[in-house]
Amino acid sequence: MLVGVDFRFGRGGAGNPDLLRKLGPLHGFTVDVVDDVHPEGAERRVSSTWIRELLAAGDVVGAAKVLGRPVTVTGEVVHGLKRGRELGFPTANLSEVIDALAPADGIYAGWLDDHDTGIRHPAAISVGTNPTFDDVERRQVEAHVLDESGLDLYGHQVTVEFTDHLRGMVAFEGMDALIHQIARDVAEARSRLAQDERSSSADMP
Repeated sequence: MLVGVDFRFGRGGAGNPDLLRKLGPLHGFTVDVVDDVHPEGAERRVSSTWIRELLAAGDVVGAAKVLGRPVTVTGEVVHGLKRGRELGFPTANLSEVIDALAPADGIYAGWLDDHDTGIRHPAAISVGTNPTFDDVERRQVEAHVLDESGLDLYGHQVTVEFTDHLRGMVAFEGMDALIHQIARDVAEARSRLAQDERSSSADMP
């Protein structure tokens, strides 16, 4: 068993790592206790509470630093209402089974990794219930692959990676305003991803 120094279990949280160490030899398991982990330059220790707070704020950059990896959501691409296609920005809609690391409602820049083909696509990503139309009952993750036309991802297993938060989710008055904003989001996502790639290249030896 791998636990943190403040791990507690049992009624009233009476169990602790010392008790686990005593129980281990009796029940055939070993116990490793991990000390607190602090991201570089941070006084606060890594915890699931901190990660949830960052995700609730849409801070995917901060969450990635605490996690030690990018924030991602994995699922199957399924058929949606096809509203993105009608607006001129088709999206890959992830299946309803979405893990707990989906960030706050909003628009993000990121990547779509297609497990079936091994291809990594730049994307503008939407998380939420589409308040402009108010007919989506559950939160969903949709990724618009940048600069691709005719891409068929239905049935593919994909991972959506969030790199930058662009804006919060808002309702627009009319289709024209929505289309205009989506175009701006796509342009901003393209710019942010290009900056990230340049920064990554500069960091390489």
